[in-house]
Amino acid sequence: MERFAKWYVETILSNQKKVALTLIIISTLLGLYAILGLRINADITGLAPKDDPRFQDLVKYTSEKVTSNTLIVAIDGVKTSNPDTIAKMIKELFENTPYVNHAEPFDNPETLVKYGMLSFGEGTINDTIRYYQSLMRVEPKTLVDFRFWRNVGSALYDLHSYIQSIVEKSGIKKYYLLSPDKELLVMNFSMKKPMSDVKFVTEAIRELKKLSRKFENQNNVKIYFTGGVMSTYEANLQASKDFTLTTFISLVAIILIIILGFGNIWELLILFTGLLMAMGITLGLITLFLRELNIVTTFVNAMLLGMGIDYAMYIVTRIQERFNIEGVSHQSIVDAFIENFRPSFISMATTSLAFLGMLLSPSNAIKQMGFSVALGVVVYFFVFNTLAPIAHNMLLPKFKSRQRETYVRVVDIVRKSRVLMTLTIITTLLLAAVGIYSIINFSYTTSSLVPKKSETNITSELISKKFGSIASSDIVIAAATSEELQSSLEKLKEHGLITSDFSILTFIHNPEKIAEEKSNIYVQVLEITNTPFLEILFRKYGLYESFVSTVDVIKNISSTEDLFKLMEKDIPSLFYEDIHGKKYLLAFVTPAIEIWTGNNIKIFFESIKKIGNIKTYGYTTLFYGIIEELLISTTWVFGIVFLIEFIILYIDFKNVRKAWNIIFLTTLNTLAAFGISYIIGIKTTFITFIVLPIFLGIGVDSLVELDHSIRYGKESIIKTEKAVIMSVLTTVASFGSFIFAQGQLLREFGFVTSAGLIGALLISFCWYLNTAEKSYRETKKVEASNHAINEEDN
Repeated sequence: MERFAKWYVETILSNQKKVALTLIIISTLLGLYAILGLRINADITGLAPKDDPRFQDLVKYTSEKVTSNTLIVAIDGVKTSNPDTIAKMIKELFENTPYVNHAEPFDNPETLVKYGMLSFGEGTINDTIRYYQSLMRVEPKTLVDFRFWRNVGSALYDLHSYIQSIVEKSGIKKYYLLSPDKELLVMNFSMKKPMSDVKFVTEAIRELKKLSRKFENQNNVKIYFTGGVMSTYEANLQASKDFTLTTFISLVAIILIIILGFGNIWELLILFTGLLMAMGITLGLITLFLRELNIVTTFVNAMLLGMGIDYAMYIVTRIQERFNIEGVSHQSIVDAFIENFRPSFISMATTSLAFLGMLLSPSNAIKQMGFSVALGVVVYFFVFNTLAPIAHNMLLPKFKSRQRETYVRVVDIVRKSRVLMTLTIITTLLLAAVGIYSIINFSYTTSSLVPKKSETNITSELISKKFGSIASSDIVIAAATSEELQSSLEKLKEHGLITSDFSILTFIHNPEKIAEEKSNIYVQVLEITNTPFLEILFRKYGLYESFVSTVDVIKNISSTEDLFKLMEKDIPSLFYEDIHGKKYLLAFVTPAIEIWTGNNIKIFFESIKKIGNIKTYGYTTLFYGIIEELLISTTWVFGIVFLIEFIILYIDFKNVRKAWNIIFLTTLNTLAAFGISYIIGIKTTFITFIVLPIFLGIGVDSLVELDHSIRYGKESIIKTEKAVIMSVLTTVASFGSFIFAQGQLLREFGFVTSAGLIGALLISFCWYLNTAEKSYRETKKVEASNHAINEEDN
């Protein structure tokens, strides 16, 4: 491998201008292609395995039934105003914009009346009608008989109250909810485009906010936004702010580290030029092959920047150290490249091949992540190991020899301390144990990109405070028949899993008996529509047509299937046909627990599994399924990465024990990172869990580099120690800056990665390097002893 390294570096240096120009052109073209063509798909449904029928069915339901483009508007301070007027004005104001499709009604009284009439067998209406009819037949019909008219009035009052409760949700009233204290009014608005269209959502929210501020000033109220659309807007806005802030912090930190580490502004320019080139080529190739990135892969590509600096630091540090020892010359660059090539190549091969193993995963997210990381690692390795020698050779007069920094020698002395080594071992083992506990208690609920003080969260808390709870749920129970649906709902209520439900059973208690008893129902409905007093009452409230349409429904019913077909026209949300053409009746249920709090989503669905074979649909069901799939896939991929890395390390070192030690310590470090994160309150979620195989891929770098440096002697070890320190510090600067983000998700990701990197530094210096050095010396002693014995024998 040394021979190839020598040939490669001499070839690129002899053609340095052509190679440099080629790199610039390729990186520029691919970078522009990425800027123009790369899309980010933040929709978690895209993480579902596309070839799995179970997920195909869940995605089909979600795309057909779930409306994810709703803006919830809360208007505070309406107690002194007419809520109908406020709601009507807001409705007209928003619907006249190019962003809002329409206001969403909370109820449909016409449908409730139409089908609600089919279920009255015993109740206020039926009893009142019978009482009224008995009065008409028995009582003397004279104007002076006050008892008769009092009884009629009492009967009509009962019916009037019933109809009034229905009519209260007619007109503008059906478009809003009013809190019990009459202070808060809540409305839902359906947007014209889905919330995945970030550009549309951003423009829409900004314009609707402008209109809202004018409305607030004119009507002395306060308007708040929440819901999926607002959450998307704030998440993207906050992410932009956070990435701008963290990028600035990380750039400043990296600049300071490089200047302090190398004392030369040209090194800084070389590193940043290489980063831009590598990033442009990587993203361009990803755009060419994948077209878009999912939410998991966006985090991985952020990590690629930190990983890429590693390859830069290793080659640049070795060149700089050669300059310090051998003098600033062309030969120093060649020698540094040859010394660096083997460990860097093994590191690159180990990481890239390990992540290519992820292509065997059934999860699209894991496949995309594996491909992106493998491709990125190869590109960063190639760019820096090509650009760095060329740039140093072209700028040779700009560099000078420096005295080695005192801190590097101090580090080399301190890391040999037995106390520090013992402390590192004990701390790592304890934190790894906590990390295992954290992974076992994996949290299905992720943190948000949006800070807790965001308008989305403030509004949700306000609504919850005023109404007791928001009571929103998209969890749906599906069954082939109404009997199965009724049985499932009863079981869920018996086990205390749901508090309420909404299905065809809300309208019709026994759908299968409707066809059998339609003659009796038909007579009862006709009695209502042909009773003079009732007809006048129903016409007064505009409900007469609903009763007449009920008669039409009954006329056309000959079977339960006919009834369902008629109902599906009016209430399609309660019916679903799966990918195999099988039809289901649906029931929307409200869980008895806050589904997105703690780990309740896991508790809820695992409890359903224990009850029996109950089919569920909805975004929450899909989310739970995807997280389970990612959990299984990531664990499986971890095993593949572990095996591939072990094989590559064995091929490199020809030593099973050494390969095992490196893999084992890297795994311990990763678990320890989860452990310290758990101690400070960061739970293991699917976003942080993907760090597990990633760190196994990148965590071996420092161990491999240090192990290879031992054979070159003390000076090589010290050079490598500096390279590792610079690499870790710059990478921590990249991801540690996320800790300053407002979004909790970014902060958690930044802390876990930073903890893992610092842990890798301590373990590689204070644990592995000490034991590896000792082992190497003992091996050399044995070899020397054997050699001496052989000479004596000869």
